[in-house]
Amino acid sequence: MTTRLLRRVAQIAAKALPAAGAAYDLTLHRQLDGGSARIDGTFAAGATSINLKDVPASIPGLAPGATFRIGASATTYTVTNTTTTAGGKLAGVEFAPPLPSTPVNGGSVEFAARVVTHPCKGLVTGYSDHVVAGGIARATDKRAIILGATLPDGVRPRPGDRITTPEGIISIVPAGTAGAPPVQSDPAGAAFECRCA
Repeated sequence: MTTRLLRRVAQIAAKALPAAGAAYDLTLHRQLDGGSARIDGTFAAGATSINLKDVPASIPGLAPGATFRIGASATTYTVTNTTTTAGGKLAGVEFAPPLPSTPVNGGSVEFAARVVTHPCKGLVTGYSDHVVAGGIARATDKRAIILGATLPDGVRPRPGDRITTPEGIISIVPAGTAGAPPVQSDPAGAAFECRCA
């Protein structure tokens, strides 16, 4: 499977890429869900770092730019560091502006949903007539092949992600769509073949 996929990527790249052999600039867009957590500990007014507990699985971690509110406060705080959820907790979440007052231990924290973008390289092609005739893909589907080395560590395309291409924006088909899987790759993640609509 791995050899066959990589050979197919090379065949497609040889036909679709510019003469110089360079991949096209693409951008992978991912919708990150919001969610609720609770403050874990006591933090004084003026603090710019807190710990959180009861973090939902929809928030596997935080990156700079994520936003949240504490309790009923109208203040929106912006995360300034990267943290990873472990055991339903986030430790050392740094943010701005500083806390205007002492928050309640166990108080509610609401994270806003947002879109994260990842510039990457790859190519986009259509599916061959025999693939369409076999019901593996629709005639209007596009095949986006993203080079894994051009994505940040730990980022892999998944169903529902959007991809900006030189021709416009396409979306990876949802999981469970009949035909080819939404995302396929070799075990090493060298290339990701995404079925898009």
